Amino acid sequence: MNIDIFFTILFTSVLQSIFGTGILLFGTPALLMLGNNFQTTLTILLPASILVNCFQLRNNLKNIDQHFYKNLILFCLPGIFIALYLFQSREVNTNFIIGILLIIISLQSTVGSIQTGLRIILNYEKFYLVVMGILHGLTNLGGSLLSGAVLSKNLPKNNKRATIAISYCSMACIQVLTLTTQTKLNTFFNKNYFLYWVSAPIIFFLVEKYLYYSVDEKLYKKISNFFLFLMGLTILIKT
Repeated sequence: MNIDIFFTILFTSVLQSIFGTGILLFGTPALLMLGNNFQTTLTILLPASILVNCFQLRNNLKNIDQHFYKNLILFCLPGIFIALYLFQSREVNTNFIIGILLIIISLQSTVGSIQTGLRIILNYEKFYLVVMGILHGLTNLGGSLLSGAVLSKNLPKNNKRATIAISYCSMACIQVLTLTTQTKLNTFFNKNYFLYWVSAPIIFFLVEKYLYYSVDEKLYKKISNFFLFLMGLTILIKT
């Protein structure tokens, strides 16, 4: 077991337990910087991310924004499959654009013009989801755009987290499906990574019990805006 990878999983699992995303978003650049290739990084992170999202969805299916999720299935998931299948060995750097966009979204509560602009952009939600799917297949960072879209909606925190969780879980499952069409199944589900995978849901249950429900709606909105700002800044620094 690599201790650096293990602590990366623990930290990003805390974020994903609260917001529905984090393991892939922050774990991907972290594991790449630790010297892992893109496919190994996905092999380690995808099952952990899926497990956390599945536990988040138990008894929460009723909180999902059904309209958004249907559009995600139709317009985002095909783009992930195509981009990952065709271009997984190539590096495509869209980080600067994504980072700037997230920082702008994080400021929506304090800058009225940004809030108005976001409403206009998200009126073209289907196009937004197509672009998000392609970017996620190419960079594994589409979860940042997913968080930006859902956290900007006027929804209770449980609805936001459930919608992000089901969407992110579906995106991760498409990635697993795509990768297993190109490699042997037992190569992808490497037993050496089992400890990394099971540690993620353990962290989820701890966060769920001692942290998540102690955060009210107002504080959750402030934290989520800071989370988006931090994501954008992290991506820009990585760039």
